[in-house]
Amino acid sequence: MSLRERAFELEHLEKYHGDIKEVTKTMEDCPSCGKKLIITHWADCTTLVMEESAQCLECDYGSRKVLHSMN
Repeated sequence: MSLRERAFELEHLEKYHGDIKEVTKTMEDCPSCGKKLIITHWADCTTLVMEESAQCLECDYGSRKVLHSMN
């Protein structure tokens, strides 16, 4: 696995704006084809970090990886 595949983006809520439908679409839909992303989470309770991975099975979007702070 290359470094590019393992790199995670830090969560920042500033990129979400609009009403609840727009924010939900931004979080759950593929930016390339618009289909629903497959989203998985892994929680590390010792460091209070949640790792989120999102992948589209319909196109070649790849994978979105985000770190969320649980505190």
